[in-house]
Amino acid sequence: MLPRVKADALRAALGVLALALGPGASVAACGEANEPEPSSDAPAATSSRAAVDWSARLAAPGVHDLLAALAQPHAVVRQRVGPHVLTVTSELALAPVGEPAAVHPRLDAPVVAPQAVHDELELRWATPPEPSAALLTLSQHNDHERGRDVVMVGQTVHVREAHRAWTHYPRDSDVVELWLDDAQRSVHDAVQLAAPRLSLTAAALPGAGLDGGPAVEITLALAEATDPGLVARGPTQGWRTGVEVQAVEGVVRLDAGSGAWLSATVDIAYGLTGADGRPLRGSLHVKAQVAPGSPGPIEAPPESVPLPLRLRYDEEQRRLLDGLAAP
Repeated sequence: MLPRVKADALRAALGVLALALGPGASVAACGEANEPEPSSDAPAATSSRAAVDWSARLAAPGVHDLLAALAQPHAVVRQRVGPHVLTVTSELALAPVGEPAAVHPRLDAPVVAPQAVHDELELRWATPPEPSAALLTLSQHNDHERGRDVVMVGQTVHVREAHRAWTHYPRDSDVVELWLDDAQRSVHDAVQLAAPRLSLTAAALPGAGLDGGPAVEITLALAEATDPGLVARGPTQGWRTGVEVQAVEGVVRLDAGSGAWLSATVDIAYGLTGADGRPLRGSLHVKAQVAPGSPGPIEAPPESVPLPLRLRYDEEQRRLLDGLAAP
């Protein structure tokens, strides 16, 4: 993920919880939330979400209720959780069944190869010194030598791509909020894949929520029938209409008062038809945890250097001619 990408372009390029790991359904299974863009007006978003009575909604939740709770943006969740460490481990595999029709396919024929990805993400969020600032680290790496590390201190963003040096630049957009939302919605994106054939059983857990409040533990299982209305239909999710969810297991624990997820383990097996006509069998495993409390010290990398930028003549013109425009 390159720094200084405009927010709308980044959302289209990123696709839940992740880096661009490769083409096809394996990428989409890990991170294509079908949710609206996070609002840049965090206080307004927080007030609208605070009006939801999550205790009542999660008492006997349906799939829509669980997805709504898991889809809350990080700007809303952190108001309730406070400083925390969020970790997510994801494992995804997708492979064709059977041999290809031809040993040497023609030049323009699709070739479907097995894919497997192990991805680890860690977000450490601390209380910033002032509301407009931020104090966080975000690290994500997979076993294909792709990854990034981000440190934000105040209004300065430090970024290190895989096999590159630390660079920094002034925060000039809400793109960091999109990164935080991708991490926060990792569990949502996994559950959303299984949603069309998902059965839920909820149990109250007194004293297991935030600040000693109640929590809700939701057990995931395979439903007897598929609900086509729960198939995600975002601009990059058309492939999901052909997915057959074959197995679902897992447990998601949420704070009853805020709907924020605290831990999750999700295992999904699914199948679909590959581009070469052979059936594909896929699996997705996600294990996630939120640990409220101090994330430890967060400091700017001492070796970070300013990000080299080309001269932007339009910006320089506005800066030099500010206040000198003709009447």
